[in-house]
Amino acid sequence: MRSWTIKMPISVEIGVRRKRKHYLNLNLYRNANMHVNNSIKKEYARIAHSMLPNLSKPLEQMELEYVLYLPNKLKRDIANVLSVVDKSFCDAIVTHGLIEDDNYEFLKKVTYKFGGFDEEKKGYVMITIKEVKNVN
Repeated sequence: MRSWTIKMPISVEIGVRRKRKHYLNLNLYRNANMHVNNSIKKEYARIAHSMLPNLSKPLEQMELEYVLYLPNKLKRDIANVLSVVDKSFCDAIVTHGLIEDDNYEFLKKVTYKFGGFDEEKKGYVMITIKEVKNVN
C-alpha cells in the first residue's frame, strides 16, 4: 500500500489589502465569521494542492495521521488545533480528487499525535496519508 507524508502549516495568511496570519484552531474557528473561515479553508486547500500527489484515480480507502509540532512551549489542547487542520485538509483532499469523500466509507482512521516543538518557531503538522486495502 502507498503512503505519503507532507508538511503543512498550522497558520495561513489571508487578506486583500493587508495579509493577516490566522492560526487553525477550534477557538478561532468558532469565533471567526464565515467569510474568514472560508478564506482560511481556501488558502489551506491551495497550499495542500501544491503538495498532494496527482493520481489517475482516487484512493479507495485511506488513513490519516497528524503529528503536531508547536511553535512554542505554551500548553495547548492538540485536538483544538488538529480538528480544524483535519477538517480543512480533508476538504482539500476531496477537492483534489485524492479520495471520493471524507466519510467513514473512505476515511477509515484518523490519528492525532504531539510531535514536539518547531525549532523555527512557526509550528507545523506532518500529515501521513496511508492507502489501506478495501475490506468490505
